Amino acid sequence: MEHTPFEYGGLHFIPEQRFEPQGQYHRRIPLSRMGQEAEADLFPGEFAYSHSGFYEAAAVKDCDIFRCAENGRLYVPCEDGLRPYNERPDPERGREHER
Repeated sequence: MEHTPFEYGGLHFIPEQRFEPQGQYHRRIPLSRMGQEAEADLFPGEFAYSHSGFYEAAAVKDCDIFRCAENGRLYVPCEDGLRPYNERPDPERGREHER
């Protein structure tokens, strides 16, 4: 998947990953990590979110999870807004900086 950033609503998003089919459980991303409500104050000002508008701006149209470059958090575009997606802790992340 191409990870080309794009701008939407004054923020920048990077395509991260797709949800995998149910049959590939070992690679599937659990929906239980997705927030139940969209993050209301994510966009600056009075910006009106649109699900179709988000995907029109996206460089990758078949992605399900996007990272916001401004805050580093993952989001799933839904009809009611961008819902936060809780990333699984990666024990290897940051190890390159250990002494």
